[in-house]
Amino acid sequence: MPIKTVAILYPGAMGASLARTLHVRQPQLTLLTSLSARSTSTLERASTSGLQNVPLSKLVERSDVIISILPPSAAVALVLEVLDVLSHRSSQKPPIYVDANAISPGTVSEISALLAPHQIPFIDGGVLGLPATETFDPKIYLSSAKAWEGQMREVVSAIGGGREGNGLNIEVLEDGGEGAASALKMCYGGINKGYTGLASLIVLAAHAHSPGTANALLREFSLSKTAALETFSNSFPDMVGKAYRFVGEMREVSSFIHTALSSLPYTTPDDAKKVADTYEGLAEVFQRIANDMRSESASGEDAKSEGEVATLLDFAEKGKKAVIKVRESKQ
Repeated sequence: MPIKTVAILYPGAMGASLARTLHVRQPQLTLLTSLSARSTSTLERASTSGLQNVPLSKLVERSDVIISILPPSAAVALVLEVLDVLSHRSSQKPPIYVDANAISPGTVSEISALLAPHQIPFIDGGVLGLPATETFDPKIYLSSAKAWEGQMREVVSAIGGGREGNGLNIEVLEDGGEGAASALKMCYGGINKGYTGLASLIVLAAHAHSPGTANALLREFSLSKTAALETFSNSFPDMVGKAYRFVGEMREVSSFIHTALSSLPYTTPDDAKKVADTYEGLAEVFQRIANDMRSESASGEDAKSEGEVATLLDFAEKGKKAVIKVRESKQ
């Protein structure tokens, strides 16, 4: 049977953007989500993205494909929710389950083990890039076990549209096997978000030592590492509101590194853990920022001139101005 109905759980910034792209480019598809006790803004975002809001039981019953895209810490819990619904519908052909979260191959294996007894086709996915816009498509990498390669091709055909610009931007990791897409996501996110986390940590430490140290750091970067200063000056404002999501992702990266390096004959698990704990530290950096962001929200406008979020945003604003000044001086 052709794929006609696709569910997206849940329509955060990325999920909603992918739904919107499908709604515009593949209008014949029915797009579902399930939102209970959510804010009006979330419901409106889902609706404007072409998503129909239905109870989870109806979503599972009607969907040919379920795409899970949510904070990585919630990935396994969603699988259990879906399985609970399916346990009451044993005669129903199960949907294809695509996990597109920032999770480690170890978590992929955990999800696969939960789905396997129910013969639910499982596709591993990893999304690289910012949310989709009219002019930009993030790339979605897919991989699967040999048993589900046929279903993976069906998914690619249905939501990829067969050619560039006709659906989502999908690339299959041929012969990568289950977990390959998530491993790639861990590597990419580990560098990309890890760089932002490391820069945040150093800026906060410099400012804690003295504002003069932070100003000198900014000045030196503007002269000798202009491109780097521009990168994290642009990334800090976008990151602070998403820091809570990055906590789980950094821990998944840590798990990935630990498992991958432990497989080497010359590395002990303890040695691998010491290296992998780099990303546990970065998880704590993002947790600090997320906590400060929540504290600011609870305290109101007056708190926004103090705290670690304020320090990062101030550094970013000064950094952008410094980059412009340096480039103008070279013209």
